[in-house]
Amino acid sequence: MAKPCFKMVRYRLSRTKRLLAKPYDNENIKEIGAIAALKEVASSPDEVAAKFASEALTVIGEEVPYKLTQQVPCWTIADVQYWVKKIGFESYADAFARHMVDGDLLLLLTEKELEQDLQMTSALHRKRFIRELESLKIAADYGSVDESQLDQFLMSLSPELSVYTYQMLGMGLNRSLLPSLTDEMMKTVCGITNPIHRLKLRQALQDSKHIDDIEVAILSKQIDVFISYRRSTGNQLASLIKVLLQLRGYKVFIDVDKLYAGKFDSSLLKNIQAAKHFILVLTPNSLDRLFNDHNCEDWIHKELRCAFEYHKNVIPIFDQHFEFPAVDTEIPADIRPITKYNGVRWVHDYQEACMDKVERFIKGELNRTPSIGQQQPSVTSSTSSQRRTQSTRWASTNVRSTTQKCAISRQQLEPSTHHFSPSAIEKQRRKQCHSSVSTVYSVQ
Repeated sequence: MAKPCFKMVRYRLSRTKRLLAKPYDNENIKEIGAIAALKEVASSPDEVAAKFASEALTVIGEEVPYKLTQQVPCWTIADVQYWVKKIGFESYADAFARHMVDGDLLLLLTEKELEQDLQMTSALHRKRFIRELESLKIAADYGSVDESQLDQFLMSLSPELSVYTYQMLGMGLNRSLLPSLTDEMMKTVCGITNPIHRLKLRQALQDSKHIDDIEVAILSKQIDVFISYRRSTGNQLASLIKVLLQLRGYKVFIDVDKLYAGKFDSSLLKNIQAAKHFILVLTPNSLDRLFNDHNCEDWIHKELRCAFEYHKNVIPIFDQHFEFPAVDTEIPADIRPITKYNGVRWVHDYQEACMDKVERFIKGELNRTPSIGQQQPSVTSSTSSQRRTQSTRWASTNVRSTTQKCAISRQQLEPSTHHFSPSAIEKQRRKQCHSSVSTVYSVQ
C-alpha cells in the first residue's frame, strides 16, 4: 500500500477532527476505512499529520497505535519486538526477545544470523525481512551517533547507500575518511557487498580531493536559487517568492524551518556555494542586527558575505517599507556593496510583474549593479535630509520609488531560533518514499 500524501492529510485531518467532534456513527467511520487510515497516519514520521491523526482517534474513542522513535539505534528490546510484529513476522517476535535484540543489534543483523540464531529457516522469509530492514535503515535517524553527518552525505549520493551508514559508523568511519577508502575496504569494512553500490561511491569520490567539494557539486544539481531573509519580518514574503519561483521551474532553497547554531552553519553555507543565484529579501528592520557586526555573527551577514565571496548573482528584493540605514558605514564593509545593487521593489498588487523582473535578473538581462561613476549622495544629520538622501540614492540605483517614504523606526530584533537542518528535510522526504509500508515512527 502506498504511503499517503502527508501534506494533503494535514489539511484533511484538520477538517476530520472538527467533524468528528460532533455526534458520529462509529460503524460508518469504520465502514469507510477512516479508522485504519488514521492509525496509519498516527504512526507516520510526519509530526503534524501524526498529531492530528492521534487527536482524531482519541476523540472517537479509538486506541492510538504504539509509536516508535526514528532513532532506531536507541530502540529497546520491546520496540524491536513491536516492529517485528508490525511488519508481519509475529512468529519470530519471541526469538528476537529471547536473544535480546535491541535497535543496535537489529541494524547490524546479517542473513546468517537470521537463519542460525533466530531460526528463520525460510529463504523467502529472510529475503522479505532483509527488504524491510533495509527500508528501516534508510528511514532511520542516526543523529545520536553520527556527528559528521555521514548519513546525510550518503543520502545525497543515493538513498541506497544509507543502508551502510550504521556499520560504517560502528567501524569508526566519518565523512573525512571516505576519499581514502579502497574497494576492498568498502567491501570488508563497510559491508558494501553490492558492486554497483561500491561503483557509485567510487565515482562520487574520484573527481574530488575534498569531501565538501563533492557535497557542493551534488547540491548544485538541486539548487538554482538560495533565498536569504530575516525570519522575524520577511518569512511570508520569502515563502511567497519561493513558491512563485518554483512555479516558473526554478529549484529553490529556503530555510523554512528553524536552524541550530553550530554545525549547521557550514551546511547552510554549502547550499549558498551550490546555488547559482542569491536572492536577499529586505524587509523593515532586517538589517538592524548588522550594525557593528564586525565578528560576522548575524545569519544574514554570514549568508551575504558567502554569496559575495563565491561570486553569486545577488538579487535584492525590497519590501515597500524597507529603508537602508541613513549612514552606510553602519553596515559591515564586507557586505556594504549591497547598498549599491539594483533590485526589485516588491509590490503585492503587481507580483507577476515583480517576478518577471526577478527572472530577468536571473537570466542576466538586467545589470545588478549601477553604472560606473554613480556615487552615493552625502548624508546630513537631520531627519529630513536623511529622507531626501535616501530618495536620491534609490533614484540613482533604480530600485526605489522617488516618492518620499515615512521614516521607519528601528527596534532591536530578537535573534532567530535555529532548529532543523534542510538536508534533514530532504532526507525526511526520501524516507517517506523508501520507508517500509508497515514501519511506524513517532516524534518524541
